[in-house]
Amino acid sequence: MIKFGIVGAGVMGHTHASTLGKIKDSQVVAIVDKLEDRGKEMAESLNAKYYKNLDELLKNTDVDCINICVPTFEHPQMAIKAANAGKNILCEKPLALSLEEADEMIKAVKINKVKAMTGYELRFWPEYVKIKEIVDSGFLGEPIHAFCQRVMVSPNWRVDNWDKIEKLGGGAAFDLQSHDIDTLIWLFGKPEFVKAQGVLDPDYLKQGGFAHIFTTIQFKNGKSAFAEGGQIFKGNFPFTMALRILCEKGTIEFIFKSGKNYDEKPQRSNIIIYENDGSVHTLDVEQKDAVFDEISYLIDCIKKNKPIKTAATFEDGRAAVELMLAAIKSAKEQTVVKL
Repeated sequence: MIKFGIVGAGVMGHTHASTLGKIKDSQVVAIVDKLEDRGKEMAESLNAKYYKNLDELLKNTDVDCINICVPTFEHPQMAIKAANAGKNILCEKPLALSLEEADEMIKAVKINKVKAMTGYELRFWPEYVKIKEIVDSGFLGEPIHAFCQRVMVSPNWRVDNWDKIEKLGGGAAFDLQSHDIDTLIWLFGKPEFVKAQGVLDPDYLKQGGFAHIFTTIQFKNGKSAFAEGGQIFKGNFPFTMALRILCEKGTIEFIFKSGKNYDEKPQRSNIIIYENDGSVHTLDVEQKDAVFDEISYLIDCIKKNKPIKTAATFEDGRAAVELMLAAIKSAKEQTVVKL
């Protein structure tokens, strides 16, 4: 039995807890949240123990893995404490807000020889996994260019809107677009330079980050990509994510739409392949729960003492941080930024 302690009783904490409840040989034994009523309510529903801070959990509860589901600015201290206590870690994305913090987290993981993953669930999202397989197979020749999109109405479940404040959540460039940034690095490797433009959050002009950002990336292998991320759409605009890859022998396209919030009424979407000869193929990919597969993978690695390979490591999380920081710098200074 792999025992988990979840730090953060918000939406993502509940998502992790719900998922772990479906996985054999796993158990949530502890909940940490600074909001006592919220933390106790979640702990009681799971028959787990509540702690107001991570230090108390690490002193009093035997756990195998700490799931960090708190605002981004709190990730580094939580991950370092967990690693120093010899605990494996699943840290929600983005990993950190600076390269210095990311490096300290990686250092703690290496010194203590624990397993650590960054929560980029698109690496387990069935359509993204299938597209990665198609690209790697060479079926459509070399990939040339990729387009990613992730746009939505501002989420209404965030406490204090910390994600919109640059020093706490990094704005949409970090909190939203980081999924696609990781996906593009996963597909194409190391970036060479970036050019970005952004729209500052109109409600948080003095302290907010970019609420909508357009990022053009050139990779060292000659591939290129464009990513759009934004969370200032209004009304009932549906959460929309897309991935389109132009290859030598055809184009791959996947577009996903749900309700106002991404977990509401998703529309069934298929991968469509447009070959250069005019033929069109629709791939009906088996639907799976990406978070379930992500956490199951981590559990398997812990139980069998296997290295993290399929999922995003902390090093992968750092690579995304580096590219996002470059994009923000480019958008602020209106210049090309080399990595």
